[in-house]
This record gives sequence, C-alpha cells and structure tokens, in this order.
Amino acid sequence: MMWEFRSMMFWRAVFAEFFGTMFFVFFGMGAALRWTSGPYHVFHTALCFGFAAATLIQSIGHISGGHINPAVTFAYLVGSQMSFFRAFFYICAQCLGAMAGAAALYGVTPNNMRGTLALNTVRMTQKTRMLYYFVIKIYFIYFINLNFYFIYS
Repeated sequence: MMWEFRSMMFWRAVFAEFFGTMFFVFFGMGAALRWTSGPYHVFHTALCFGFAAATLIQSIGHISGGHINPAVTFAYLVGSQMSFFRAFFYICAQCLGAMAGAAALYGVTPNNMRGTLALNTVRMTQKTRMLYYFVIKIYFIYFINLNFYFIYS
C-alpha cells in the first residue's frame, strides 16, 4: 500500500480521474443548460454526454482506466479489480473533480442563464404525489412478499 502511495503512476492516475470527471461534468452539465429560448431537445444533451464520456474515457483510459464515475470505481472495488486504497483516492478525486467542474461551469455561465444550473427538479403536484405513493407502495409490497417467499419456502 505504501509503495503505491509513493508511486508517480498512482498520482498520475488519480489526477487523470480528477480532470476527466471535471471536464465530463463541465461539458455535460453545460449541454444540459437552457442556452436558447426555443424548444428543449433532450437528444442534444444525451449526445453531448455520450461524446464527452467517449472522448474522456479514450483520453484517460490508458492512464487510470477511465472510470470518471464513482459508481464504476465502486463496481471495480466490489469486483476485486482494484485495491481499497486506490478506489478511495479515485472516488475522492472524482467527487472533487465533479465539484470543480460544476464550479467552473458556474463561473463561466452568465447570471441570467444559470437558473438551477441544470439541476433536475420535480414539481410535486397532487398527481405526482399519488404516483410516487403508488409506485413506492407497490415496490415495497412486491419485494417484501418476494423476501418472505424466499425465506419461508
């Protein structure tokens, strides 16, 4: 573990994850902002996220594996493909990179365009409350019954 901490290749990989996640958040969330007053096309945002992910994974993949997502790093950890030490530093670098990318986007976006900075929000109306209640109720009932079925059969 200590040899890995002293390795230049380790720190290069950690910084690659930081910068990869930072640029991914910057370009992806920048594409999700409402820059024009016309119709909003989800396809453009999805295309930008896809191109950003493909470009960044190709760019840093040979250095760090190109995770750019803490969930991917956690999956590698659970699958015993990387050490806990490396996963911890990757996840910290990815979270800090995401915050740096969002801060950079916040800094370069004009005040009148910021809005919620592409934050997903749900307006809670009576219909959405009832739908959430119904979905959660069905979900829990199904899985509780499924658990009892496997436990007692």
